[in-house]
Amino acid sequence: MPRGSSDKAKWYADGLRFECQPDCGACCTNHGDYAYVYLENEEIEAMAALLGLTRTRFEQDYTVLDEGYRVLRMDQPDCPFLEDKRCNVYEARPVQCRTFPFWNENLRNKTSWKKLREFCPGIDQGEKVPLVQIERQRIERGD
Repeated sequence: MPRGSSDKAKWYADGLRFECQPDCGACCTNHGDYAYVYLENEEIEAMAALLGLTRTRFEQDYTVLDEGYRVLRMDQPDCPFLEDKRCNVYEARPVQCRTFPFWNENLRNKTSWKKLREFCPGIDQGEKVPLVQIERQRIERGD
């Protein structure tokens, strides 16, 4: 394997501590670049079904087009599905939500990871998430 391509070459090869904090919901609020939740067709259909809506109605009520991409409408301070700091579409939440905070842009370096603490109190909390689990989430997201 070429140098730098192994998992041991990653700064987080020993895992990262992260644990969602009870009644937080901070990741579901607008934070500049973190205000976009991109949706795939299957995700739209799953959330619409969970809410008992047609796909068309769901798109009209909860999404907008942004440069050709379907995204959740985030014109309020919070995600439209955040209620009492809990996700009311949790079972059908998009991949982007399921895989937070293990996104490429957050794993670029230690500084990127630590910067998340500005709004996410779960960073550097709890047990270490092993590298294999972090990588699984990155792959699920398509990173």
